[in-house]
Amino acid sequence: MSKLPNLDLNLLKLFAALYENSSVTQTAEQLNLSQSACSHALTRLRERLGDELFVRVNNRMLATAHAHRLAQTVLPALQMLERGLQEARPFDANEPHTLTIATTDYTAWCLRPFISQLIGKFKNLHVRFVQLEERIAEQALESGSLDLVCGFAHQQEFSEGLMQLSWFEDAYVTARCQSHPCRQELTLSTFVAHPHILIAPWNERRGVVDKALAKLKKVRTIAVVTPHVLVAPTLLPQSNMLLTMPRHYALQVCDRLNLQLQPPPLSVPNYQLKLYWHRTRKNDPKIGWFVDQFRDFHQLDD
Repeated sequence: MSKLPNLDLNLLKLFAALYENSSVTQTAEQLNLSQSACSHALTRLRERLGDELFVRVNNRMLATAHAHRLAQTVLPALQMLERGLQEARPFDANEPHTLTIATTDYTAWCLRPFISQLIGKFKNLHVRFVQLEERIAEQALESGSLDLVCGFAHQQEFSEGLMQLSWFEDAYVTARCQSHPCRQELTLSTFVAHPHILIAPWNERRGVVDKALAKLKKVRTIAVVTPHVLVAPTLLPQSNMLLTMPRHYALQVCDRLNLQLQPPPLSVPNYQLKLYWHRTRKNDPKIGWFVDQFRDFHQLDD
């Protein structure tokens, strides 16, 4: 940093405008300066950088070789600076914006009423769902490649780098088809005696049910593993498998798929759906606007 020239930023803005316009008159108009002030500023810039920078030919200001080299770094740097300062401006939802949200298939399904209303209300807003490849994806949130994560948790958690908003809590139910061999209410012994479907969004070997069984020194047989909550219950009809899944979605599909539902015959913790965003973007106007819209839609308290 000690080698960085002590140069007025306004002089660099003048340089960029003159380089693009090749005209002192147009540059003065663009920067809201008089032609005299523009000429004096160009003189100071020439003295500071030790080069003529622009020469007048046929009433046009043509860049010198040094100015061309300088433009390769100064123009992109000014554009980056402008973009960075724009982030601090109030968020205008009527301007084009893209929100990138990582979800599982189930959390995207849960978001659909809110997102549908948001897109209907703000015509220039674009929402991009991407597959959530890890439970929270903190590094992607930090880098800015993700704006938010919509995930879930089974217990209270804390991360120094993350902000979070809990917006929905739900229990699990165990589903089976109407023709399942077990006609009675499932007990723990019948529960572990039949094959199961494991929903594993991140290719994990055990789920919350397996952890609960382990506390009872019990294990179950996993017949099918799928990352997709929305697909899993479609595998149950005409099978002897069991599926422990979110109650919220099970109630939506049980009649269509002709399924029986009951609470699991063991203690399984509820899950919470959560929004996560990075603490470094706590004051990001876009994130703040989205979270406010989300709170209002779901009538959540701060």
